[in-house]
Amino acid sequence: MTNVFEGKPDARQSADTKEPLSRFRPKYRALSDAEKALHDDIKAAYGAVELLINQIPEGRYRSLAMTALEQSCMWAIKELTANR
Repeated sequence: MTNVFEGKPDARQSADTKEPLSRFRPKYRALSDAEKALHDDIKAAYGAVELLINQIPEGRYRSLAMTALEQSCMWAIKELTANR
């Protein structure tokens, strides 16, 4: 999987790995190569679980499982990309 961000940061991403802390993150801090790789690995793992969940017949619990999966992925990536 390739990273969406390649090269020079745009207005949303800082070149600074120590971007000042903001709850709403108007700018994202630059990620190290190791963090980018971990980001991609996390997203790939969640994608694999999504494929498994999609094999379950549609219903309320499958929808709840997918919502929980999406939320879990969001929190994991938010922690990974948090200002340190």
